[in-house]
Amino acid sequence: MHHTSQSAQFMFRNALWRHASKTAVGIGERAYSYKELDELSSHLAAHLAENGVEKQDRVAILLRNCIEYVVTDLAIIKLGAVKVPLNEMLSMSDVAYMVGHSGAKAMVVHSSLLDKLDESELASSDLGHRVEVDDNDSGHCDWRQLFSGEYSSFEWRDVGPNDTALILYTGGTTGRPKGVMHSHGAMMINGLTHIIHGEIAEGEKLLLISPLPHSAGFFLQTALLQGATAYVQSKFDPEAVLETISKHGITWTFMVPTMIYRVLDAYQPSQHNIASLRTLVYGAAPITKLRLREVLDKFGPVLLQLFGQTEVPNFATKLSKADHLDEKFLGSCGQPIITSDVRIGDDSGQSLPFGEVGEIMARSPYTLECYYNAPDKTDEIYDGEWVKTGDVGYQLDTGHVFIVDRSKDMIISGGMNVYSSEVENVVQEFPGVKQVMVIGIPHEDWGEAVCAAVVPGDDGFDEKALIAFCKDKLAAYKVPKTIDIVDEIPLTAYGKPDKKALRVKYWGEQTRQVN
Repeated sequence: MHHTSQSAQFMFRNALWRHASKTAVGIGERAYSYKELDELSSHLAAHLAENGVEKQDRVAILLRNCIEYVVTDLAIIKLGAVKVPLNEMLSMSDVAYMVGHSGAKAMVVHSSLLDKLDESELASSDLGHRVEVDDNDSGHCDWRQLFSGEYSSFEWRDVGPNDTALILYTGGTTGRPKGVMHSHGAMMINGLTHIIHGEIAEGEKLLLISPLPHSAGFFLQTALLQGATAYVQSKFDPEAVLETISKHGITWTFMVPTMIYRVLDAYQPSQHNIASLRTLVYGAAPITKLRLREVLDKFGPVLLQLFGQTEVPNFATKLSKADHLDEKFLGSCGQPIITSDVRIGDDSGQSLPFGEVGEIMARSPYTLECYYNAPDKTDEIYDGEWVKTGDVGYQLDTGHVFIVDRSKDMIISGGMNVYSSEVENVVQEFPGVKQVMVIGIPHEDWGEAVCAAVVPGDDGFDEKALIAFCKDKLAAYKVPKTIDIVDEIPLTAYGKPDKKALRVKYWGEQTRQVN
């Protein structure tokens, strides 16, 4: 029998009540208790309900890391609505598409991000109500007016395990971003998985500095389920990270490798006390072995690596703290965890023997329900109950997985996903470009940087103008950092663009041509 206790919402309801007197979130000099979060989110939920938001309606969030993000997240859960989190670095075109495609009925947005909204495009969408969070002096005061006076109470709308909890947008190798749907039942198991394998204990002190619409948002929710305290920072600053760890006795944090590099470079044992830190989770991109050893030397055995994707949130495999101390596992992304299974598949999806290279496939109770309104794309990613991750690798008989390449042409730059086809489509629009192929090339800080190999047309080519054009069309992290002028695009024996051949120029003969 399915009932409301088999939902992520059920766990949040209990957590807010059980931990009412504890500190839930710290931002700047301000701390918020679980009771305050409960009151603020009920007030916002009541406001959204009064403005037509029904159960299972989509609500978009376009906010920076802030207390309002936390409040909005909880309000959506109470409404039984569907969260559509949007990254502040998205282009105007992407925001308009995601809001329209998801059918979002309401949006909570920072006033300083209003320039991300294409009003003409949104006019034809289902968006009927907007709450603006005043984060500057632009004069938008909706949020302050909303929270003036008495708090409104709100009766939680019950949801079941099959109700949709969120739609996360991810890029694809072709076409527009896809909406990845996850149910409340799946997110309940996913939340428990984060508690167990993220090693988040009750009373933990977490530091979250990466964007909440991504992996950090899952860890924020996990912290709330556990009665922990999450210290949230709106932007990454290595000195601020080290000071916060020291000042608040931070025990747990999550970073992408680029952030770890910067923190390592800023760390001074005589100035920074990091003795409280016992867990440093990293993911989204691998980290070099040299830097891994540096972390272990300076911070101790605190490292924990996760491997997952939007379709299998955060945890398909985990490289444990103990495994980080074993040299033979340092290049691995870990073993399958208790709530997932991983295998290596051949071109037809059949399981390959240990040690052979093929596509990494995962199955779990929290793999995506579907790609919203894209049944053909859902059929493509699933092979029975197995999700094809698009990553190529091999597995040892211990279960440890090693990634060697990507089959989906995805570049990971500073922990952010960049799909080469999206960049190629934009570059191809620019006058003077005859052909283009986009790859990721090694970058000391970002792991990979976006490189566009361009065959110029006969009418001339302006490299600086192309970069400016891309900046207008793409999120900042997707804009090519390198333009490589070439005479022709290399092709495979089958006449397809040969990205591996181009990568050799930058990666040499390295077995692993991703960072």
